[in-house]
Amino acid sequence: MTERPEEHYADAPPPEQPGSTTEGQEPQQESSEGWFDETWTKVHPLSPLVRGWVTVVAIPVAFFSYNWQMFSDLWNAWQSGELVDNLQTNPTPYLIGGALFLGLAVLIFMGFTLSWWFTRYKVTEEHVMVKSGIFVRQHRQARIDRVQAVDLRQPLLARIAKLAELRFEVAEGDGTAATLAFLRKHEAEQLRAEIMDRAAGRPPARSQENDAAVPDLAAPDSGDSQAPPGDTVCQNPQKTTEPAAIQGETTHHPGGQDRQIVRVPVPRLIGSVLVGGSTLVFIVLALCLFALLGGIASFFVLVRDEPIGEAFGQINVPFFVPILIGAIFAFWNQLSNGWNFTATMTQAGLRLKYGLTTTNTQTVPPGRVQAIQIRQPVLWRTFGWYSVTVTVAGYGLDSRSTLLPVGGAEDVMRLTAEMFPDLQVDNPEQVFFEGLRGRGAERGFTEVPRRARAFDPMVRRRRGFFVTPSALMIRDGRVTRTLTMVPHERIQSAALHQGPLARMIRIATLHIHIPAGPITARAKNQDLEQISWLFEQEAGYAAVARRLADRNQWMQPEELDEFEKNVAEAKQKLEEADYDAAPAASAAHGSSPAAGAQQFGGRPGAGL
Repeated sequence: MTERPEEHYADAPPPEQPGSTTEGQEPQQESSEGWFDETWTKVHPLSPLVRGWVTVVAIPVAFFSYNWQMFSDLWNAWQSGELVDNLQTNPTPYLIGGALFLGLAVLIFMGFTLSWWFTRYKVTEEHVMVKSGIFVRQHRQARIDRVQAVDLRQPLLARIAKLAELRFEVAEGDGTAATLAFLRKHEAEQLRAEIMDRAAGRPPARSQENDAAVPDLAAPDSGDSQAPPGDTVCQNPQKTTEPAAIQGETTHHPGGQDRQIVRVPVPRLIGSVLVGGSTLVFIVLALCLFALLGGIASFFVLVRDEPIGEAFGQINVPFFVPILIGAIFAFWNQLSNGWNFTATMTQAGLRLKYGLTTTNTQTVPPGRVQAIQIRQPVLWRTFGWYSVTVTVAGYGLDSRSTLLPVGGAEDVMRLTAEMFPDLQVDNPEQVFFEGLRGRGAERGFTEVPRRARAFDPMVRRRRGFFVTPSALMIRDGRVTRTLTMVPHERIQSAALHQGPLARMIRIATLHIHIPAGPITARAKNQDLEQISWLFEQEAGYAAVARRLADRNQWMQPEELDEFEKNVAEAKQKLEEADYDAAPAASAAHGSSPAAGAQQFGGRPGAGL
């Protein structure tokens, strides 16, 4: 029997099996070929070619990467002309090697072709399901209401063939839940828009068009049977019509109500790469290599009394090829991931589009952002540039977590305003920039106590936190400034750490636990009383806030009633927590009750 592992996500109902029955139908016997039926769709026939050519090209690259001595011998043979002479006198070994490589390429393409044949997908009202596998079959499915993001990716060959790949990220997964590679680009765009509409709780555009057309098609000829005003006549009794308010909603369409938030100019991107951290590492490494080369050449000139040209000829050039390739790839990744970067706000979320050879289009719903971090390296301060990264459940440590590769302060403000909740404080912009650039105990931010300056001699006044009614703000870094913001409802848990030396000077570190991603939220070496108060308050406040925000889009009626009861109870507790926050905050920070009320329970400001 062939093994068929299936992957399901939390609360997901089991998929329909080929032999299942419904009311009014006769049961059907499941045949031996029941793994697929006519409801499952194959991906595009050119998928094996688009997927296979990268593997074919990577084989010689990987081979020579682990056999540098052979590559060095071929290099020396090519320089001396021995390689050409051997090819002319005895071409048989080279023909055999070429035939083996060609046969291996054919086998690779055959494997991808079989993989294409056994890969099918189906989209239902609740799930996106993908079946694949030749010998070991897999059935992957993702609940649409749990979808965190849907990314559209186009490698170089796929762009030429007008194909696209879809990647579905879900809340419960630690990686890509399902992948459809490849579909026609317009089909992929339509499918992505439909799934994002459903994930956001809106009816898909096709359903709205069909619902709008039903009354005209089903309008009766006789006036006696006309429906009263306000009622919708539906020809199919099994199809329930949506309320007029929902039907009147506009869904996101290209060029509709979309608003472009940020666009990164190419000169700014190139400048940020040239003055970035990778450039500094490359420059230091290049200086070391030049010093090494100069030392080797000087040895041959001074000790062996050889001409300087022959001295440099003794250096093994292939030895430096991996270093050069690594530097090229580092620069290439930064340029490719930020080339023509645009951030556009749609009704489904923030749509990011970028890429040089491989075009990526991803949609990040604001409600699915777990944390946001703004960074500013030391060389970017002269130009006023920042970068923005986010943690989205399902992405993990992925380059797709970059929300803005490089931008000015206004770009960061606009982007943060779209993706992050209102800070609910007076003068939120000043508080925001204080977290980005400030230091010391200004505008309510804490700092490392003076008695602990031996632990943080350079970042003592920069390292601290600030709490608002909606989020926790943590700033850090002197060489590279960082500002991390985590909504209360996204905090999963918190841990307070204190080592033996920290206990002596009464400081501690608070770790905020959020889903896996590029962001680590940690308030280091803070005063014990302040950080202990934050630990206790954040644990209770985050639990109440999560109950208000943790709403499943597709709740059943009985679940929805129970949820509304819980919300009423949580609101009452949240109001009590806000009422008690001001005196507790003022006591913990040693400030007046008025200042504490402004910081932790103050009047909602204009927001970012």
